[in-house]
This record gives sequence, C-alpha cells and structure tokens, in this order.
Amino acid sequence: MRFRNKSSARLAVIAGLCLQAVLAQTPKVGRAAPASKASETAEDPLGRSNPHGCVVGFIRAANRGDYLQAAQYLEVPDPSQALTLARELKDVLDFGLSGGVTGLPRTANGDLQGGLPSNRQLVGSIKTDSGTLSVVLARVQGAGGGPVWFFSRETLAKIPQTYAEMERSNPVAYFPRFLTSMRIFGLPLWRVLGIILAVLIALALGFYLSRALMPSLGALIQRMTGEHAEKRLRFLRFPISVIIIAIAVRITALFSVSLVAREIWTGISQLLGIAGTTWVVLQLSDFVLSLSSRHLRARHASDKIAVVVLFTRVFKISVVLIALTLLLHFAGVNVTAMLAGLGIGGIALALAAQKTLENVFGGISIIMRDIVRVGDFCKIAGQLGTVEDVGFASMRIRTLDRTVVSVSNAQVSQTSIENYTLRPSIWFHQLFGLHYATSSETVRQVLEEVNRLLHTDPRVENNGARIRLIQFGSSSLDLEVFAYILESDYALFLEIQEDLMLKIMKIVEKNDARLAMPSQTNYLERFSKPQRDEEHK
Repeated sequence: MRFRNKSSARLAVIAGLCLQAVLAQTPKVGRAAPASKASETAEDPLGRSNPHGCVVGFIRAANRGDYLQAAQYLEVPDPSQALTLARELKDVLDFGLSGGVTGLPRTANGDLQGGLPSNRQLVGSIKTDSGTLSVVLARVQGAGGGPVWFFSRETLAKIPQTYAEMERSNPVAYFPRFLTSMRIFGLPLWRVLGIILAVLIALALGFYLSRALMPSLGALIQRMTGEHAEKRLRFLRFPISVIIIAIAVRITALFSVSLVAREIWTGISQLLGIAGTTWVVLQLSDFVLSLSSRHLRARHASDKIAVVVLFTRVFKISVVLIALTLLLHFAGVNVTAMLAGLGIGGIALALAAQKTLENVFGGISIIMRDIVRVGDFCKIAGQLGTVEDVGFASMRIRTLDRTVVSVSNAQVSQTSIENYTLRPSIWFHQLFGLHYATSSETVRQVLEEVNRLLHTDPRVENNGARIRLIQFGSSSLDLEVFAYILESDYALFLEIQEDLMLKIMKIVEKNDARLAMPSQTNYLERFSKPQRDEEHK
C-alpha cells in the first residue's frame, strides 16, 4: 500500500499540473447517457467505452504510478481531490474487492446487476468495519461527446473512510523496510518472496496429496470393477497433482494483497484446474475403454469394441472442446456468438453428410443389437453369404460364388435379415412314399422303427421328432419325417442328414418294402366290332 507521505510542496506541484487535465476529462454531473445510443458511442482512447476497459485502464495506470491518468477514470465532484482518490481507490481495490475484473462486461451498455439503473455497473463489493461498500461504475457523457464509464461519485465518496480503516489494519506496515523498499522486476521484495513461497507450497501439496490419494482411489476402483488398477492409476497421479495445485493457487489468490495479483492467481488456477480436470477425464476414459474391451473379448463380443472406441473418441473430443470453450470464456472471449456459428455450421454439415451419418448410425445399431456378426452365414438384401466385415459405413458379404458384395448399413437396417448361424438347430424335413403294394402292417413297422431311430439318435432333438403317414398319394403312400438336428453348421448338418436318410432306406429294405416312384397306370380294354358300332351310334 502506498501512503500519503509525500511533501506538501510536491503534492502542490502535481496538483497544479494535473488540475487542468482532470477538469477537461472529468464528466459533467447529471448528464447520464441513454443506453439506446450505445451504437453511436465512439471508441474512447482510454478504454472507458465499456466497464471492463474502465476498470482495467484504471488498474494499469495506477500500477505504474501514473495517477494523473488514473484520475481520468473517476467521476470526482472536486477535481482537486482526484489524485488522492485515485491512490486511495487503488489501495482499497487491492486489499478488499471481491469479484474478478475479467468477468466484467465488455459491451458499451454493460449489464444489469443488483437492481441498478441502466447507466450503472456493479464491479464488486468491499467488506469494511462499517459495512459493505459496493464499487459501482457510472456511464456518463465524456468530454469527447460520447458516453463513457467512470468510477461513480457515490463510490468515491466512501473511499476515504474505507481507506482509513484498511490503513490501520494493513499488515505491510509492520514489515521491515528492506522488504518494502527493495524491488525485483518492479515488485516489492516481500511480494516476490510470497510468490515463491506460494508456488513451493502449491507444488508440495500437489505432489504429496496426489500420492496419498492413489491407494484410496485404487481401492475404490477395485471395489467397483473387481480388478486391480494400480499400474493404470499411475497415469492419473500427475493430472490430479495439477488439480490440487490449482486449488492451492486459488486459495493463494484469496489472500493476495493486490487486485492484479488476485487476477493473475485466479487466471492461473482456472487454467490449471481446467487442464487438470480435462486430463483426468481423458485418462479415465482410456481406462474405461480398456476395461470394456477386456470384458467384451471375454464375452466373445469383439465386434462391439469398434463402437466403444468410436463413442470414446467422440467423448474425448467433446471434453476437449468444452475445455477450450471454458478457457476462452474465462479469457473474456464472447463464446455465445462462436457457439451459435458452430451450431449453424454443424447443421449444415449434418445436412451435407446425411447419408454418411445414416450409414454410421445404422452400423452402430447393427453392432449393438447383435443382429449380425462377422462370420455369420446370412441372407441380407437378397444376398446369401458369409459376413466378412461390419463397418460404420457398409457391410461386406462373401457370397457362395466367392464374390464380395458391399451393402450400405442404411440399407441393411431397413431390410429383413435372415441369420442362419444364430439357429441352434437345423430342420430335418423329408417326404417319401411307399409303394401301394405295401401292406398296412409293413407300413406300421416302418413307422415304428424310423420313429425309434429319431428318438435314440443323440444328434436329433427328441422334442417334436416324428414320422407320420400323411396321405394316400397319386402313386404312393406318403410319409413325412419332421425333426431338428442339433447342429448349426450347415456342412455338418448335411452329413448327419445323409446318414439318417440312409438308415431310413435300410429300415424300408429290411421290412421288404420299397420306395415308390412317380408312376401312371394306363388300362387298355379290347372291344368286339358290334360293340364299337354301337358306341359310334
């Protein structure tokens, strides 16, 4: 804090030099600028066109000791008090202002806070022994003709009393003189030592607390997943350290004795906090991806890993974009317009890539619902063959002619799919006939022996297996064999079917019966001549 310890002569000289400039720049009382003329506001050379520029301009001028310029940011009723009020306001803001400068609006109209009029802007508050002082800016007509922002006269009227209270409780007054007089890079020695100490404490906290948290975090993950993750959690130690350092820096900012220092520490803590949190989320997403892939392989669902990888990448990109948006917001960039532009661009991109997105979502749906897997023998979109690949855009099918057919996922999701591989058994259905010369007892014996064969063969599903005499055909006694063979591989099914058919033929031959062939009997009758003549009549 700077105290009023200058000689009266020096004050008189400075006051005389700046009085004329202050009178020229100090706003006229009672000439509030209407908010509707914001578009007509000319750019102020001192940056007072918006609340943020006013406060930042004052702080910069006061920090370099240029109180002549700093006084031009004050709405002082008495210009002779401008320099004194500028010094005292600077010290009061340094030691007591709550709230950040970067969050102040950068538009000419400001924003409404605390029920203030449209030509007032709340900067922050200062707690004093006598109450809470609200630091308010006023938008009034400047000497250049346009409306600009100043520290309001209501606020400045309370600054001397607040300054006196803080001066009595100022801890810097008790420091040795060499700590306040010696400067390094323009900063007092005590402040440089304080920065070094704060950095060392933050680094120590980040290192030791992160190591202490690792066992607890490992036990928690093991309880949730049932797996040891100590080696993987080592990658989280550094980003967790960054988060702890950010918290420590934020606490340091609360005890800073300078508004500029608080702003710097707060900005560093926000940067470290966002970077550390983003890093932790990305590392955890990789850990979840690895864990999910392992479980999918154990369940023989490796085809779903591609979908999990896709979702993980989209999630990580979203996290990075959110982090960048937050950083831009804290840096004072208006992200609303940027997000609106990205939204319009996203809609245009989605419309342009409509078919591609349709194929991608179709592929995700196919994989997640387990409709088709690689290696399945299917009939898809009229194509019969083995599925060789299920991608995010199309599906490749190896046909029986050994050609490869590519079918878009959008088409696959809209057509019927017949998956032969997913059937647990294959239908064994045969129709054959016995000659009409076969006796009923022989037919009954054939039925019993074939039925016994179906129920004793372990390759045939007993439930529903049967053989029945179904009709008297045009040239045979027709029998139907109905059963399910417990085999999903079609080549093996054909082998079992062949064996069963040969055994049925053997049963027919053993019972002195024979299989009927399609036949037609023509009957010829011979007539005498009188009979033929009679028929012709």
